[in-house]
Amino acid sequence: MITNKKAFIIIVILCSFLVFNCSSGGGDDEEIDISAPTIPTNLQATNITQTTVNLSWSASTDNVGVSSYSIYNNNTALVSSVNTSTTISGLTEDTTYNFKVTARDAAGNVSNFSSTLSVTTEADNSTLLTASGDIENYIGNLIDTFPGNSGNEYSAPLLTELNTWNTVIDNILQENLTNAVADAGSLGYQITEYTDTTISPNQIFYILEKKSSQSNYWGTYVFSKTPTRDNLVLMAPHSKYDTNTGKEAVYCFKNTLAKALFINGTHRCNSSEASSCSGSTSACGSSASYRISDLAHTTTSAYQKTTENLFNNVSNSVFVQLHGFAMQPTDPYVIMSNGTRETPTTDYATLLKDALFAEDNMLTFKLAHIDTDWDRLIGFTNTQGRLINNSVNHCSSSATTTSGRFIHVEQERTRLRENESGWIKMSNALKNVF
Repeated sequence: MITNKKAFIIIVILCSFLVFNCSSGGGDDEEIDISAPTIPTNLQATNITQTTVNLSWSASTDNVGVSSYSIYNNNTALVSSVNTSTTISGLTEDTTYNFKVTARDAAGNVSNFSSTLSVTTEADNSTLLTASGDIENYIGNLIDTFPGNSGNEYSAPLLTELNTWNTVIDNILQENLTNAVADAGSLGYQITEYTDTTISPNQIFYILEKKSSQSNYWGTYVFSKTPTRDNLVLMAPHSKYDTNTGKEAVYCFKNTLAKALFINGTHRCNSSEASSCSGSTSACGSSASYRISDLAHTTTSAYQKTTENLFNNVSNSVFVQLHGFAMQPTDPYVIMSNGTRETPTTDYATLLKDALFAEDNMLTFKLAHIDTDWDRLIGFTNTQGRLINNSVNHCSSSATTTSGRFIHVEQERTRLRENESGWIKMSNALKNVF
């Protein structure tokens, strides 16, 4: 009889000579991932406000793949992100934070910390700034420094930021400047009370502009304290692409004393991120979707929110949006549209056409609601026009009825937008209509 001890010895001897594997599992162990991702690099901070900061970094690499990043202040974990950027909120004003990042892979391996980035949030220095001179020069200098057609400087506001922005506009319109300044400061914006000493009598304007330390570039917005034409709003959404339209708009704003002026913040192609709104353009190269930095074709913007506010709160406000185009042989000098094929009760587009022709009888025109076979550059995908014309979806649906309160003006360069000799024609025409 073979005892247990003898059986064990026999098995050991057999395993020493036989080819097959006698391990208890009967097969090879699986390979275990023990390699941590590389360290995240190039940690940067942008859009630093009193309570928020945007952080970004260069991606880590891993033999299998990075699954997430963790962001720390000193050694305290704050948030995780699957992307190489995130917004840190809930910070304290005038406080220094020491941010660093780690990368994690699917097996749970964690990289070492990135280099530490020290960031100090803005102090609450919410005061109304003052300046004086010529508002044309002031805004013109801002336009000259706007970022160009690349670089991704433009960043779209969050919905919570747009809610705060809307409150800022409410308070400016009500001249509750203390609250307006405080809320604007939390968004990285400031308000300047600007006295134009070149106008007699001198005129006061409130300029809502980005702080020089910030880089969100949501646009510049100017409001007359005592407007002569309190229902006229002038807009230049492509001031860095449609040559001179921004400076033309400022000239017209000053000389008509309109209610408000909206200027975009970057070249329309500055961001590489596509807008979700319908339509396409070849302005940024081959035909493609609009960019989020193209403020005439996105709804998640301070530009759209300010339009919505004034449309709802400024009685009978009319929005005149100045654009420019390269004239083709079959084009007129001016292409105008109210954003639809419909004719409103008060036809401001036709009135403006007649007033421009009185200024320059060499001008030729096409109007989308009259020349209904004309379909070039008529602004039906313009998101401000869709809003003003009560489209069912400002981002994806063109309007089918018109409020008559939106005028989209495309101008050939030489006769209207080249310089002041052309701008005065537009200014005079606006004075006559409004």
